[in-house]
Amino acid sequence: MSESLPAPDPGRFPELSGDPTWVRAVPAGALLARIYRSGGAHPTEWHAFRTYGPLDGRFDPHPEPVGEHDGVGVMYAVLEGPVGAEDSLDGPFAAALLEVFQEQRMIRRSAGAPVLAAFEAARPLRLLDLADSDWIAVAGGNAAIASGERARSRAWARAIAARYPELDGVVSASSLVPSARVVALWAPAASALPEHPLALIPLDRPELTALIDRVATRYAYTLL
Repeated sequence: MSESLPAPDPGRFPELSGDPTWVRAVPAGALLARIYRSGGAHPTEWHAFRTYGPLDGRFDPHPEPVGEHDGVGVMYAVLEGPVGAEDSLDGPFAAALLEVFQEQRMIRRSAGAPVLAAFEAARPLRLLDLADSDWIAVAGGNAAIASGERARSRAWARAIAARYPELDGVVSASSLVPSARVVALWAPAASALPEHPLALIPLDRPELTALIDRVATRYAYTLL
């Protein structure tokens, strides 16, 4: 039987000064990767935080009801890490592909003009560590925050953002590749984005073909 995430109780949220492991300090220069859609019905840009929500994102901090919320935003990305990486982008890119296309397990290289963005943090990031610390257990939750019902995880995201407004977001294990670390950057993290990304590569570019094919084959995704 899968574990169920209880509703958040902010009264149980500890002071972050109580344990240095609860906040992950991601250094300036750390590599992040994300895939965004530059076309289609709702085009965006590599540096844009989504202020419309909450949608289906696991850690959307937007208050309900769904709508435009000035001053509240989210950007999902993957931190540089192992994930069987063969080069510096392979690991985070593989996890980003799986996260973005998980609903139908189909990697559509052209629909919505998806683009790989790779960028370095311009300043250190302070992220609540939901993956490699015991904060979630101390706060009365469990590992289902990263893999259970998303609506309940969003309730936790709202409570966390309200309790710790000084944070740049959260870092959690990917529900698809547990060794990967997914970050939800919130509005305060906007100042951590660089002026220019390291790379912006449309997914239909030939230089990504071999890598995308390798990811699709390994994880049994359909490639279109």
